[in-house]
Amino acid sequence: MSTPPVSAQGDTRQRRALQLVFIFVNLVLIEVHVPGGLWVFIGGAFWVTMVVLAALGGSWMCGWVCWIGGIQDFFEPLARSRVRLNPRWGKALVLLLLVSWVPIAWWLVPTAATTDYTPFGMDLASWPRHLFQFGMVLFVGASVMVLGKRGICRYLCPFNEVVGVVRRWLPRSRRAAPRTVAACTGCQQCAIACRTQPGNRVGEIIPLMSEQAKPKNSDEELK
Repeated sequence: MSTPPVSAQGDTRQRRALQLVFIFVNLVLIEVHVPGGLWVFIGGAFWVTMVVLAALGGSWMCGWVCWIGGIQDFFEPLARSRVRLNPRWGKALVLLLLVSWVPIAWWLVPTAATTDYTPFGMDLASWPRHLFQFGMVLFVGASVMVLGKRGICRYLCPFNEVVGVVRRWLPRSRRAAPRTVAACTGCQQCAIACRTQPGNRVGEIIPLMSEQAKPKNSDEELK
């Protein structure tokens, strides 16, 4: 693979720094609880906002904010694709799990729905509540050795599927138009403009995570 342009290398450093921040937040500052009604509402509002912003402005969330994607990027030197999954089934099952686990938890622990707590804390006595996140780091890091680079994103993450549904409901003038591998002309401008995997060739960029790619210092959109 050719060396990324200087602008792409700078973007990579900035992106990795921001990814480290969000990985730190999820590992150290957030405790695992069954959420109460208030935090379900807050969390739901957060994800609705992220989906709408991604539909309007491209998948910057995946490349810059998502801690799961960040972990995969840091383990990228170990990446090797050994297994291929059906992304339609994988993403559907994960979406079902994400939507249903809180109602199931409330059914099993009825008092959890009305429990008043905050998910943020650094109390060393509560370290077992952080074991899930550390387990996720190991699982996600190991996944790149089986599913390949950003394999969880490609096969299991439903975020961009939901974004795609929302995007179809937006006025055409407000959509962040995705780019496809079939449209590749070999110009490499995607490697400069893409904020998900700077420096990658278009065939190696996850299509559902592509952004609007425009040449620098040009008002002409890529074909």
